[in-house]
Amino acid sequence: MRAADGRQRWRWRGSVALVAVALGFVIYPLIEGGNDVINSDWPAFATGGRLIVADPSHLYDLDTQRRVQLEVTGGRTLVTPGINGILPFLAPAWVAFLAVPFELLGTDLGGRLWMLAGLACLALGLFLAGIRWPSKHEKIVIVITIAPEAPRRAIGSALPAFASVPTALLLLNAQLDGFVALGIGAAVALWAQPFVAGLCLGLTLLKPQLVLPLGAALLLTRRWRVLAGWAVAGLVLLAASAALNPRWVLEWLPALGGTVKPVSREVDFPHLGTLLPDAYQGWAVIVLSVVSLAAVLMVARRCRLDFRAAAAVIIAGGVLVAPHALPADLVLVAVALAIWGQARWPDWVLLSVGAAIAAFVPAPWPAAVGVLVVGWLCLRAAGLSGWRPGRAPASAG
Repeated sequence: MRAADGRQRWRWRGSVALVAVALGFVIYPLIEGGNDVINSDWPAFATGGRLIVADPSHLYDLDTQRRVQLEVTGGRTLVTPGINGILPFLAPAWVAFLAVPFELLGTDLGGRLWMLAGLACLALGLFLAGIRWPSKHEKIVIVITIAPEAPRRAIGSALPAFASVPTALLLLNAQLDGFVALGIGAAVALWAQPFVAGLCLGLTLLKPQLVLPLGAALLLTRRWRVLAGWAVAGLVLLAASAALNPRWVLEWLPALGGTVKPVSREVDFPHLGTLLPDAYQGWAVIVLSVVSLAAVLMVARRCRLDFRAAAAVIIAGGVLVAPHALPADLVLVAVALAIWGQARWPDWVLLSVGAAIAAFVPAPWPAAVGVLVVGWLCLRAAGLSGWRPGRAPASAG
């Protein structure tokens, strides 16, 4: 009895500590200095938001971006290797639409609200990813069939994911992964309605390079209604962007190639291809992406009868496969663990420690750390590691 009471006491203390960390994340954008807002990725998104309204035909023109970003930053110049004094906007054009209402509020206030919106989307996405809704085969009304403990279990998996180092990196960099997490979590929660789930996946198109295994898995398993919903969401975004700048795709793709650099602090496996001579780097990145994609799909296939385990491997594997993934993108690995629902404290510690190391060590070590950490957690979720405490229940879908 005393041992059980001791474990319960430690669990309670751990939960209180995680809540304190989560509250700290929420408070930080409200109290941080103006320089912290400028030193994030927000100026790039604000630049895109301003250009999509004022000059959409030059959305990816670096000279135009430099002029506009100096207006955004109040004349301050950003110093990062290879960006020529600015942090360029290299996201899909529809990301600029998302940034418009925040940019209209001003660089400082808009940036703070952008960070808070990302955190709110991440929290909701983690909750939806962890909650276990009734099967589509059950006949009872959904409000009645959700077990009272289901929300508590969802919060139990969402809290350690939210109060982790990847969330801190997401916050400090003002990145888009919170919106992507919401799309993934909503799709998992609404998986019994395939077309709607696909529509929710439209949010993942804010960072399409992170969901390559997901797209491949849906094709291989012939989830046509999910793919149809995803395609509809993509076509709407594409049409809205093309209405303002019909050539944006042709301008975006060449600019996108500039993100893959040997000096970048990447956590993906394909980045190791940049260690080769310049003439072979492009092909090496492509080959390593294909090889890692095949490996992730093979691991996911081993647990195909367990929906949540397979989904966790595919979502976490997206960071491993992506041709461009930074330490902040490891927050999607936290989303994957929340979907799996059986992560233990060593898994969360490993993810946080790995993210912290990847955020500070020079290239190419972040890639090595990312491959080891994400690869191990994928094996854990698939039950292929040497340690798996308990059997993950399969979700209907």
